[in-house]
Amino acid sequence: MLEFAVAAAVIGILISVLLQRLWYYQGEAELRAVEMTVANVRTALEMKVVEAKLPGRNRDLTFLAEENPFNLLKDKPINYVGEFFRPSDSDIGAGNWCFDRADKSLIYLLNNGNSFRDAQSKRLKFKVKLFRLPHSPAKPSGTPATEGVAFEQVKDASS
Repeated sequence: MLEFAVAAAVIGILISVLLQRLWYYQGEAELRAVEMTVANVRTALEMKVVEAKLPGRNRDLTFLAEENPFNLLKDKPINYVGEFFRPSDSDIGAGNWCFDRADKSLIYLLNNGNSFRDAQSKRLKFKVKLFRLPHSPAKPSGTPATEGVAFEQVKDASS
């Protein structure tokens, strides 16, 4: 009977360690998936900026800050649920992306709040920002101003 109790205790400890590691790796997988999606959007945005700088192309990049960045991707992520106007957490669903039409941002709702150590809420919000560098006096006159876009995480005011 004592041997059975010791064996059960050891098995219980091993199962608890295993479950803890599985939970950790599940959070890490979610983190890497979000990072990969953000990297894909950034790459697509950079390609649009380069394309706009080609001769004979429209250089106006303001449309990039207004449209859904996932429309630039060849394939949207499988956990993308669509576009909403000020979506609630129940509209999005845990582990999914959506585009908020109200403030032109992408939102990711975390599956597990502990996946991202520095996350202030269960919502991660990303936005395309247009920037223009100031005109340099060293540039020849007539040289167009340098402009570009950035895809950055922003603080979610609704949380």
